[in-house]
Amino acid sequence: MITTSPIDNNETVVRILHKEWVVDGQLQITAFALRQGESYVSVNRPAVDTFLSDVSDFVSKHADYKISDEGSLAYRQASLGVSAVRNIKVELGQLSADVSVEVEPRDAHYKSHAGIFTRYDEKNIKGGQETIQDQNDCLMPVRAILQKVQHQLLALSTLEEHEISISK
Repeated sequence: MITTSPIDNNETVVRILHKEWVVDGQLQITAFALRQGESYVSVNRPAVDTFLSDVSDFVSKHADYKISDEGSLAYRQASLGVSAVRNIKVELGQLSADVSVEVEPRDAHYKSHAGIFTRYDEKNIKGGQETIQDQNDCLMPVRAILQKVQHQLLALSTLEEHEISISK
């Protein structure tokens, strides 16, 4: 495991985008959905020195993330400010839920890899989970919480196209 420093609030993280997550030039909310059992949305950190090689390696191995590879490797990403992500608040009706959204290093395979975690009462929320219970035995609907977080991530994101030169 590679170790990196904690992620600073002034950093930007990027979500490398699957082709299906951009429709008619518009980023879709599905780009920020958690699959069954996932506890975080994968992102990368441009501030880490291996970012370009990490993204190049990932995109070259996963064709559904490429938009072109003739002489260069083209892909799309959604950029997000870490501070804005950490400031996401969730309200369900009149209730302000004890939800936190955190960005943390997840650098087991790629040094620049990180994750956006959604937590309720300091417990990770996972994709496919129905409810989560807090310390007062109150059950909260996970789908509603995740949907609110997804909408805010979508609103905070900037869609960008990038190319990495391929050396032959």
